[in-house]
Order: sequence, then C-alpha cells, then structure tokens
Amino acid sequence: MATKMTNEVKIGLMVAATLIMFVLGFNYLRGSGFFSSDQEFHTVYDNVQGLQESAVVQLKGLTVGKVSNIELQEDKKIKVTFSVKKDVKIPVGSNAQLASADLISGTKIINLNLADSITTHYKDGSYIDGKPSGGLLDNLSDQVSPLVGVVQHAVITLDTLLNSVNEVINRDTRQHLNASFAALEVAMTELSSIASAINKQSDQLTGVIRNANNITGNLASSNEQITHTLGNLETFSANLSAAPIDKTMADLEKAVSNMQGIISKINTSEGTLGLLMSDKKLYHNLTSTLGSLDTLLYDLKEHPSRYINISVFGRKAQ
Repeated sequence: MATKMTNEVKIGLMVAATLIMFVLGFNYLRGSGFFSSDQEFHTVYDNVQGLQESAVVQLKGLTVGKVSNIELQEDKKIKVTFSVKKDVKIPVGSNAQLASADLISGTKIINLNLADSITTHYKDGSYIDGKPSGGLLDNLSDQVSPLVGVVQHAVITLDTLLNSVNEVINRDTRQHLNASFAALEVAMTELSSIASAINKQSDQLTGVIRNANNITGNLASSNEQITHTLGNLETFSANLSAAPIDKTMADLEKAVSNMQGIISKINTSEGTLGLLMSDKKLYHNLTSTLGSLDTLLYDLKEHPSRYINISVFGRKAQ
C-alpha cells in the first residue's frame, strides 16, 4: 500500500522545484545554461564601461553567445567570461573586441574578430586577447551617452517648470489666452481675405503699373524735346525781359492821349470833322449835293449824247 504524501513533503518539493527554476533562469539570464554544452572563454580588458553580464557576443553581426561573468582581478584588470555555441570554432590569434550596441544607450557588446588561421582553434576555457573599442561609432557613443543623462535631466526639469507655470496660470488667465488666440485667428482670417481681394485685383494693378511705365518711358524718350522747349521758353523770357517795355508803354500812352484830344475836338465841333458831325445844316447840304451829283452821273451814263457831241467828218450845217 502506497504511503500517503504529507503536506510538509509537498511543500518541500515545491520549494526545491522553485529554487531549481530560479537558478536555471538566473543562469540563463547571465548567459549560461545549467545543462548547456556551450564553450566558455575568458578575456581581459582595462575598462569595460557599458558592458554587462548577459551582454551578447557577436560574430560578423550574428549573435553566437553571451557574457556570463565579469570580475575585477588583483592587477586591476577586468576578467570577462563568455560562452559561445559549440559549433563555433575560434582560430588562434583571434580577439574579442568591445563594441557599442547602439549610439544612444552606450551599452557594449563583444565582437569576435576571427584570425585567418584555420588549422588550430582555441579550446574550451582558453583566454582570448581582449581589444578595447576604437571605432568611430564607439567613440561617438561614449561621448553621446553622458549627454543622454543631461538631456533626460533637462527634460525632467522642463516638465517640472511647465507644471509650475500651469499651476501659476489660473483659469481666468487661460480663458483670456484662449480668447486672445481666437481673436488672433479671426485677424489672420481677415488678413487672408484681404490678401485674396488684392490677388483678384492684381490684373488691374498690373495694368496701372504698365501704364505708369509707359508714361515714364514716353517722358524719357521725349526728354530732348522737352529740354529744347524749355530752352526756347528761357530764350523768349530773356528777350521779353530785354525788350523796351517801358518805352513802348510810354508811346502807347502818348498815342492814347492824342486820340483822346482828337475825340475831344470832334465832340467840341472844332475842325472839319467836328463841324460835319455837329452842324446838321451842313450835313443836309452835303447830302443834297451828293444826291444831285449821283443823279447827274446817272443821266450822263444814260444819255451821254446830251453832254458830249463828237463828229468825224465835220459838223453838219444847221
């Protein structure tokens, strides 16, 4: 008859299984398995900054192992133990170089640089020459990594500052700011409308500018004629300024005075013209005489024989 398992035995078995799983998982995370058949190698570095246990080991970009242990030696050197898959053969003369996993984090990995020899290989537990990182990406990563912390601190500080500002700005102030932004948006819309209207009138503005350019061009082409005209005006003005205007005005004034004297004499019946204009009897006599003369001339024209008698053969006897 089977013995019944007590609760204490069950609990003990459960604790033992848990411990075994914990050890296996811890070793796996460190890069080594409890039942692993991987090869194990060692290397030594002066500085392993950024390298951690469980960091990957790569061969030409392919992950072939993991770092299992990192420890400080008495000579201040850093001993690094890493495991590599059993089917990976490492020729003698190869080296394990530290390399940056990426540009930002600053973490390191081990990159295996295989030698050209294919006859002899390192055996399990051998020491492989360690080579420090020296590539451009590695140096840049070493410089960028400290800056990441600074940037993170700056971002945290900025976030704290923004939270403080948000607490300082009360609800009314936020409403005023929102109203201001709304008014600004309306103003920008109106400016956009004005710009659209100006764009619609661009053809007319272009025509006005073209006409102004034509006028300016015509003025420029007529510059010589305008200069000649201004020269003529200047010459005419000089001649007019040099003319004896005073003497001419004096002569004109004298002529006007003489004319006024003549008119005055006519009005006062002095002289023939004055008597003719003021004496009605003389006017009528002159008119009658001119009428008789006109009648005589008419009769002479109609009956010339009465006044002129011309004979070619001599006068007839009466």
